Amino acid sequence: MSNNLFIYHTLIDRFAGCNPKRKGRCFKGGNLRGIIKKLDYIQSLGCNGILLTPFYKTNEYHGYHITDYEQVDEHFGTWDDVRELVDKAHLRGMTIAADFVANHCHISNPLVKEHPDWFKKKRNGEPKCFYGIEYLPEFNLDKAGARRYMTERMKYLCSLGFDAIRLDYAKGPSLNSWRSVREEIKNDFPKVLLIGEILGPPNGKHLPEKIAHQVKEGKISRQEAWQLCYVDILDGVLDFEYQSLMCKAAKSAVRITGNKVLETAVAKHFERYAAHPDYQLWLLLDNHDFNRFLYECDGDVELLKEAIAFSYAQNYPYLFYYGTEKGMTHQSDRFNGEPFADEQVRECMQWNKSQIF
Repeated sequence: MSNNLFIYHTLIDRFAGCNPKRKGRCFKGGNLRGIIKKLDYIQSLGCNGILLTPFYKTNEYHGYHITDYEQVDEHFGTWDDVRELVDKAHLRGMTIAADFVANHCHISNPLVKEHPDWFKKKRNGEPKCFYGIEYLPEFNLDKAGARRYMTERMKYLCSLGFDAIRLDYAKGPSLNSWRSVREEIKNDFPKVLLIGEILGPPNGKHLPEKIAHQVKEGKISRQEAWQLCYVDILDGVLDFEYQSLMCKAAKSAVRITGNKVLETAVAKHFERYAAHPDYQLWLLLDNHDFNRFLYECDGDVELLKEAIAFSYAQNYPYLFYYGTEKGMTHQSDRFNGEPFADEQVRECMQWNKSQIF
């Protein structure tokens, strides 16, 4: 897989075929067939890859609260739609990646009752839940049965032709469990990449002494250290260290283009991976969990363009969040503490807006 990947990251329910007039936190009608119909559009942006949010049967429009790993949610389509999208993307020479949630599921998922031993427990015996949300119990992938099940579901994605799998909240399962999963998948699908969402410390894992020492001396950030923990564990990570550097630059009084401080910081960041040339860093400026980058730029469209051009020039896979080309942004900080503040960064695609580039 080429490092010259320009990947369009789309939230299935909010992209093509959705109805922005539907109010509230709900399914708004975007689906896989809508994405198939927009492949020409996606390619016209210069993108040669697509990243899909989870499409399994789910309790929420975003797909991350999976209620059944065997079915595609009827709001999104069918397995035939998944196959058609993968096949048509490949016919165009495009890479396609799927988002997979192995850390937790919705409490209504049959696995919760059928295999209670597959889930983590607190010391008092109560279920351990994702961010303490009582309806999202966490899997324990150190349990052979749970690990085998998740591995087989990921292998099924591989058999459909997906080129990469984004591992949601990959810091949750242990490093050893991911090492085993990757080995199993590579035995059958050696070219498929496993890319982890690592933001913050791996659960139950202390930093290796050498890395911890560098953090203590201020040579690397903690996020950098956490990302380095997954070298030889996964094939790569979403590069939130890069995203942080870019947000900091956007808020400075200096432009992105010609910003020597930024160029030096990014170069030093990439140098830390020089000894691991096969470990991929997937760059991003924003996504469905962060402020849109135009918000970080205080609405400065030209600064956004500079950031995109800078990112594309790095020769690393780059994730381009849907709607960026339309100048989509929001009025308040996604991290303002208000309930469901993430909704403002997950609005329906504004097809009627003109492209800003």
